[in-house]
Parts: sequence; C-alpha cells; structure tokens
Amino acid sequence: MSDDLLERAVAYLLSVLPGIGSDLSGPTPCQGWNTRMLLAHVDESIAALREGLAGGRVRLTPGAPLPNCAGTLHIRSRAVALLGDWAIEHPGSVVVFGKPVPARVLGIVGALELTVHAWDLAATDRQAPSIPEHLARELLAVAPELVPVADRWPLFAPPIEPPTSAPGDRLLAYLGRVRPAS
Repeated sequence: MSDDLLERAVAYLLSVLPGIGSDLSGPTPCQGWNTRMLLAHVDESIAALREGLAGGRVRLTPGAPLPNCAGTLHIRSRAVALLGDWAIEHPGSVVVFGKPVPARVLGIVGALELTVHAWDLAATDRQAPSIPEHLARELLAVAPELVPVADRWPLFAPPIEPPTSAPGDRLLAYLGRVRPAS
C-alpha cells in the first residue's frame, strides 16, 4: 500500500467536483441520497479525517443528521485542507469510536470513502470518469478487510457482478455499485 493513497483519492475527488452542476436535488447511486446529501456526507467524512489527524480522536457521531453543505467550492477547500493536514499532522494512532486505529489505517479508510463517493458524485451526470487504475487496484486489495460482506448493510449494498474486469469496475461492484447506463 503506497503512502500517497489518500492524496490520490483527494485528487480524484477534486477532479470530479467541477462536473457537478448547480442542481443538487438529483439522485445518486447511493439509494435515497441526492447530490446535496452526498456532498454533505463527503464534507462530514473530510471533517472526521481532519479531526482525527489534528486531535488524535474522531468524535463525530455516525448517523447524526447531515449538516447543510455549502457546495462544491466548500468541499474543494476542505479537501485541500485535508491534504495539508495529512502532510503535516500524523499521530501514531487515532481513537475512532473508542478504539485506537493506526493513523495510516485512517488514511486508507478515508481514501476508500472519498474515492467511492467521488465516483458517486460524478455518476449523477452519467459521465463518471473511471477511478484511476492504480488507485482502484490498491483500494480493491483492502476493501474486503474494510467492508466485509457480512454486516455491511446499510452502509453498502451486497457485492454485484462487475461489468468488466477493470479494477475500478471491480471495486465499485464489490461495494454494490454499477456504472450507470449511458
């Protein structure tokens, strides 16, 4: 696992943000979530990562109501700040839900979260760019450990058959997602 995994995930997120239109009410591949809700969730994920890096503890409450999201420029700014935090602040471990986790693992989880949701955001316009192959391959290698088949609902759908053997399609299919029909 390369040390720049989180940086590449953020770069992918930053590459899809300009393609998101102004109508944030449209559906996403995340069942029951519109673009506004998904942007708020990405913002919440970035906040959790930054909190863990800065304070050594993630205290955000899972399942809490999502905050209003100021939009893609806000997410872009926060994602860039996350890169700065990741480059500077690296505690040895981070307490997540009361358990210490190596900061490196927090970065891997964050990379998976941001990559998949970046794809979800891009898929809202049916033009989702493929997840970069090297990034997808590395995330696919850790996905079964981070998102086991058992106990994944409601966070992830069951795995489905990938439409191709491309690493990005295999990763998305493992997480219950499929590329929208063009």
